Amino acid sequence: NTSFYVWEYYYDYLDPVIVDEKQLKFNKYSIVIVFWIGLAAFVVFLGLILMHMARPG
Repeated sequence: NTSFYVWEYYYDYLDPVIVDEKQLKFNKYSIVIVFWIGLAAFVVFLGLILMHMARPG
């Protein structure tokens, strides 16, 4: 009794959102800047947590 699984992937609902640059009310790269600042803050926060966990006592 062998069953075969067939996986079909539909990427129709994953179409990228088309953004008009003229309609943006903010800087084009502000999303990238916010992303990197958030990533750096997360790394710093993770480092502080690890230093706190590694502290003896």
